[in-house]
Amino acid sequence: MASSQGALAGRHSVFILLRRMRRPLAVLILAYAVAILGFVMVPGETPDGKPWRMDFLHATYFVSFLGSTIGLGEIPYPFTPAQRLWGTLSIYMTVIAWLYSFGALFAVLQDPTMRRLLLQGRFYRLVNGLREPFYLLCGYDDAGRRVARELTADDMQVVVLDRDPERVEAADVDPLALPVPALEADASDPQVLLAAGLRHPMCKGVLALTGDDAVNTKIVLSAKMLAPDLQVLSAVSHHVWHPRMAQAGVDALINPFDVFAERMAIALEAPSLHVIYEAITAQRQTVMVPAQPLPKGRWLICGWSPLARALRHRLRGKDLELHIVDPEPDASCERVTRGQPVDAQVLRKAGIEDAQLVVAATDVDLDNLAIAMAAHELAPEVPLILRRTQSRNALLFREAGARLIMATGYLIATEVLRHTRAPLLGQFLATAAQQDETWAAALLERLRQEVGDQILESWTQSVWRGQTLRAMREEVQGFAGRVHMVPLLHMRFGMAQLCPDEDLQLLPGDLLLLAGCHRSRRVFKAASRG
Repeated sequence: MASSQGALAGRHSVFILLRRMRRPLAVLILAYAVAILGFVMVPGETPDGKPWRMDFLHATYFVSFLGSTIGLGEIPYPFTPAQRLWGTLSIYMTVIAWLYSFGALFAVLQDPTMRRLLLQGRFYRLVNGLREPFYLLCGYDDAGRRVARELTADDMQVVVLDRDPERVEAADVDPLALPVPALEADASDPQVLLAAGLRHPMCKGVLALTGDDAVNTKIVLSAKMLAPDLQVLSAVSHHVWHPRMAQAGVDALINPFDVFAERMAIALEAPSLHVIYEAITAQRQTVMVPAQPLPKGRWLICGWSPLARALRHRLRGKDLELHIVDPEPDASCERVTRGQPVDAQVLRKAGIEDAQLVVAATDVDLDNLAIAMAAHELAPEVPLILRRTQSRNALLFREAGARLIMATGYLIATEVLRHTRAPLLGQFLATAAQQDETWAAALLERLRQEVGDQILESWTQSVWRGQTLRAMREEVQGFAGRVHMVPLLHMRFGMAQLCPDEDLQLLPGDLLLLAGCHRSRRVFKAASRG
């Protein structure tokens, strides 16, 4: 499909080029024809004074280099004054014709329609030429950028679709490990998805991260109808779209507010597991970060937003008193202070001095920063959780002194990578969440001893022969030196075991979820391929 679309775009671009260049080409041809005819008709003479006229061959040859280079001499005999006069006129005539033609050509190439067709043709050729597995990434905002950067760093190819031309251009200049074909197009159009490689034999899955729930739903529906065997992951912000996407057949729904609320629940019950969770999903921090339990008691949630709703739903029964500050809260809210949460007087009325934690949960970054500043003035000792929607404001939020920052794009990206990099990671986190803090603290200490201050990564490892886990480690270390790795999960016939012992007898086909440093991950992957 991509090859046919590329050929079609190429034909369209050639048609537009020829149609727009008709007049300049006609002017250029006419100028050369007149110049050649003039040299044939203007009389000349030989060196011995005999009359002589140029034939068409000599005239064509002379005008050919006259109009482009000017100055290769008079051939085959010195010119008469009449021939030199005509030569002068021909120089200006042909040069002006060339300038006019080049100007028209540059104008055609700069035409938006022509540029779009050329870019489409290049995009379709690149997609058709892919010979490695790739993901079709729909949406290149903050989340899409993170996903593309991480996947390409893992040598996984990505194809990008986005309606914003600036984002598409950014895909060409962003520091990605692999070249990324990108096209400005509506990813909800089934024809666009097909042209972008939806049915390409190397396509591994579709990532719907456009930021619009309706568009993401249509992408999911189109992908599942046109390529039902592909893995489809989708971001979603509002629960009203959950059943529609589920009905469309999405393989994983990623709601950043639900994800963050789940992490808050983990931080309340098992702070050590929260450190592991953050390190293992972000793959950009270490397990040496100290565990900081969130305080229980009275939480002041500023802004009745999707984040506030997710927190209220997930944290019920956690010994928390959630107090909402908003001009128009939901009627179901039990503890409410009506008013703008950016107003210090409203925060004081809501009892910010008596709160154990303040959550700035509005949909506007500026308001959340204003809430943080007001909170520092009214209750400087109260910890803060801030919501950030735009990555360009990251520096300001880092300076706000928050205990935690909820970054929508970051959360979506980490969840997408969790599904694409290590499919067993979700099952590990769900099972580990049922353990207590003692178990989580022991696992955290083990990771710290094994991996230390290196970046923690996770990967799914297939067992290639019957042996113990210890023997597998020793076999890898035999040709690569010491590896830093901790087994997190063992899977056999759908049965999962947390943190298996290294003397466990493994069988071919078993799956392991391992955590360790980047080098260990590379070594294990290389050993399994070998």
